[in-house]
Amino acid sequence: MRLRYHATMQESFPYEQCHWGQNDPVQKRWYEALERTGPENVRARLAQTNAGSAGSIAIGTEINLTIGFAQEWLAWHDRQKAEREATFRRGQIYWTRWAAIAASVAAAAAVFGWLLKIF
Repeated sequence: MRLRYHATMQESFPYEQCHWGQNDPVQKRWYEALERTGPENVRARLAQTNAGSAGSIAIGTEINLTIGFAQEWLAWHDRQKAEREATFRRGQIYWTRWAAIAASVAAAAAVFGWLLKIF
């Protein structure tokens, strides 16, 4: 069972709602160890194991971190990154459109001014 998170960006991983180790006080330590390690290092560490989601892995100072917890944390980070990139691209498109419209208006004004001079 995978949790689905809202499309809005969250400031930190909602580890309290994670299926793996739910309501376990060790989750906060797991979360902090993952944050210190970083997404790319966690991804590399997960690639080194063949164990399933219920298995455990050593990451940072935590020697019994549930793989499923690390996978959910990494998926959350990936979704956050994708949302940031999508927001950035929407902003780029918005400002590119405005620049194109402004250039078109300036060109139309130049043509109109040129036509007025001719006639």
